[in-house]
Amino acid sequence: MNAQGSAMVELLILLVVVALTSGVILFLVQTGVLQVRSSSAEYDSLLNAEFIPLAQEGRLAVQGFQCCSFVDENYRCLEEKKRFTAGERVYFRFAVETSTVSGDVLLVQNYRLKDAFGKVLLEVDEQSNNYARKSHVRETEVLYFKDFIVSEAGDEGAYTFELLIENPLLQKKATLIKNFELVGK
Repeated sequence: MNAQGSAMVELLILLVVVALTSGVILFLVQTGVLQVRSSSAEYDSLLNAEFIPLAQEGRLAVQGFQCCSFVDENYRCLEEKKRFTAGERVYFRFAVETSTVSGDVLLVQNYRLKDAFGKVLLEVDEQSNNYARKSHVRETEVLYFKDFIVSEAGDEGAYTFELLIENPLLQKKATLIKNFELVGK
């Protein structure tokens, strides 16, 4: 019985040593001390995983969203409205307040437009269009965005605009849903 107990203790110690060694190697690879050559993207996703789940601190908030008849180059809404006619451009503007990570800000903007019946009319998925900006002093940054969509002649009613902002550095997402009304000509 004593031999079995010592064998189990030795096996447990071996497992702990293997786990600690693997953890140290993965940490060194993730921090860039060790370089890994990979021929496939599946290895990259494994090495970019966070094995020690640390909560990401920080703030990500959408502020001042407005639907407008026009937004100028200084991001001013010239006429805020919630009712548009078919064929009219629906301009929108908003600001995003986000925390910086080592002085960097990285935001991804996506949005979707649904008609009065819930059918998706437009889906903008800009995963490749990241909005980045450096900040060496501030802990938070405010970034301004503007865009427009053209309302097509279609069914009248309440349309839904869904905005998704993501900060991959903080691993945070913010979603905003706004409605506007489309009326016929």
